[in-house]
Amino acid sequence: MVNSPLVVGIDGRELQGRPTGVGRYLRNLLRRWCGTGDQLVVYFSGPAPKDPVLEHSAITCRPVGDGSAHGLVWQERRLPAAAAGDPLDVFFSPAYACPLSLGVPRVTTVHDLSFFSHPQDFPLRHAIRRRLLTSLSVRASRALLVPSEFTRREVVHRFPAAAERAHHVPEGPDDDLPPSPPREEARRRLGLSGPLVISVGAVLNRRCAPELLRAVARLAPRHPGLVLDLVGENRTHPRLDLPGLVASLGLGDRVRLSGFVDEAGLADRYAAADAAVSLSEYEGFGLPALEAAARGVPLVVGEAPSLGEIFAPAALLVPPRDESVVARALDDILTDPLLRERLRTAGRALAGEYSWDRAATLTREVLLQAAGR
Repeated sequence: MVNSPLVVGIDGRELQGRPTGVGRYLRNLLRRWCGTGDQLVVYFSGPAPKDPVLEHSAITCRPVGDGSAHGLVWQERRLPAAAAGDPLDVFFSPAYACPLSLGVPRVTTVHDLSFFSHPQDFPLRHAIRRRLLTSLSVRASRALLVPSEFTRREVVHRFPAAAERAHHVPEGPDDDLPPSPPREEARRRLGLSGPLVISVGAVLNRRCAPELLRAVARLAPRHPGLVLDLVGENRTHPRLDLPGLVASLGLGDRVRLSGFVDEAGLADRYAAADAAVSLSEYEGFGLPALEAAARGVPLVVGEAPSLGEIFAPAALLVPPRDESVVARALDDILTDPLLRERLRTAGRALAGEYSWDRAATLTREVLLQAAGR
């Protein structure tokens, strides 16, 4: 990395609570920036979480308030007042919206434009608020980071004035997960006797959980002991009754609704899985699919961008709403060892093209430019 130390302010809220995709994105960047000579000031709503990455001497954790202020109140009132006392060169917002009233250059990551493209996935007021904040943040930011060419096209289409400020910085696979345990050990811990299909990520309506469940119902008679594990919180709107749907399909113990799973549990599932499915009508990148590919799990992904664009060389592409095609793709993987091996090899090769080291380097270059270095 370029040796020109910065003082970088960072919105660290995605590391609080139970960090999922964006939290792990930020953690992986922080781990690599700690060796650059930069000083990283990470702001939290209330106390900082206990996270080993935050213990590095390059990182200063700055609790702002007692944790009772959230959203705009914290972002536009508490944070700018606290940051005014720090000699920041640039401010990094890892999740769609930056502090609009902050008086230093800002760099904001826009992972996707789902609030615009699929507003039906969100409560009305929430979708309107996120669209407004994202729009204002795009205009206020000196630079934008996007994880895929698909998302860059979307940003430029919706915000033409941002074309020169939108930088494509791909993410990387699973460096912060524990090492893969032996397959049989992981299967024993998970209590498996037959094939395991996993789907990782928050459950949203555009991610086609009912179609995946119906595909598994078609497969069940052909694959004794088959289990589908849905890993991720149910964030559907309107809310899907997933337990009710499982029961109505007669799947019983064939489906596990695991909700949020910690990193050790996720490593176990990747090690034990026979296939990983990412069905979605819309994604900005597809980090769970990349993590599965890196660990040699054969992939079935929706053909729509960006999943179809990124993973085409290493996955079976399917129409995400066509349960019969999804079932056939999974059946092919479960019954054809040559196909499984081809997908494992291609997946590892594809994942090898991505790295958090590169993501951190490219992101820091954008931060340097935004800071005028």
